[in-house]
Amino acid sequence: MTLENVLKGTHQYYKSADFLSTDFFNKRIPLVIDGISNADIAAIRDRLSDSYGNVEVTCVAGDRAYLKTVEELDADDAPERIIIEGCPVTECKRFDFSDFVQIMRRLRAKDGCEWDRAQTHESIRINLIEEAYELVEAIDYKDAAMMREECGDVLMQAVFHTEIAGENGEFTYGDMLTELCRKLIDRHTHIFGANHASNAEEALVFWNEAKKKEKKYSSTSDAMNRVPKNLPALLYAEKVQKLARKVGFDWSNPEDAIDKVREELEELKLSDDAHRVEEAGDLLFAAVNVARLYGIESEMALREAGGKFLRRFTRVEKLVSDSGKQMSDYSLDELDKFWEQVKSEENNNKQ
Repeated sequence: MTLENVLKGTHQYYKSADFLSTDFFNKRIPLVIDGISNADIAAIRDRLSDSYGNVEVTCVAGDRAYLKTVEELDADDAPERIIIEGCPVTECKRFDFSDFVQIMRRLRAKDGCEWDRAQTHESIRINLIEEAYELVEAIDYKDAAMMREECGDVLMQAVFHTEIAGENGEFTYGDMLTELCRKLIDRHTHIFGANHASNAEEALVFWNEAKKKEKKYSSTSDAMNRVPKNLPALLYAEKVQKLARKVGFDWSNPEDAIDKVREELEELKLSDDAHRVEEAGDLLFAAVNVARLYGIESEMALREAGGKFLRRFTRVEKLVSDSGKQMSDYSLDELDKFWEQVKSEENNNKQ
């Protein structure tokens, strides 16, 4: 493709510095980068590699035009101008957010995917929860490849809802991104405003103060009422307790909170059928208080405990099977001996 042919049609034209400072550009149509210097070429090469991959580009130097791959661009032979042809989304080697939106719109088009077209906010709401927990699991495993995939899946749910909202006339990508960016600016008053934070705790205080002003909370109970009711129960309890702590309604140390757990346990033991559920809830709520004061996330702690129980139970079941019997053939005390054996094995493996 010659420069003349590009300039006759639809194209994007950037001076070198402008190209390096722009966040998004349309890869569907030709791109022209002009006024390139030796000092810019490395940054341009990296930007093109991230956006397009190692594709072939047309380089122009004076009256000479020649082809090179992106990775072959270097300061020893920097062209004055680079031209890249438009690339259909199905042929892209690298993708960005604009590609993502285009793919989603294609799937939701009248002749798109029947399943994607049939979805509503309500029909896919549970997917976001599931994908969020899968991302949390990837983080717990410290698995970067798994995190990369699950971050994409969480983002897909947000884009899916935004695409549906745009079709329904509720809000657009621009509306969503504007609100997000405005929130980040307004709540980071120690970065974009006059406040100064010397540590993470002070930064969080400024964030919460800005949030309270933005949300127009009239009281602490008002803030509590706005905590999502469909959060996991342990996480919901922890968030409510943290709000109470901000106004001094909290235990001063974990030991006092532990005494409350003992009190709630006794009340559960003495409760009748009509009040047993209520007392069990009070016990769990008190236990969350203890964990929180120790700096422990109750939701993650219980999830880990459940996983540990499953791991140990699976091993006990294997030991019982190896003995030639079934679990029902053993008493609880006998099964507990298997359990202690498994615990001992795990502790020895940790040493």
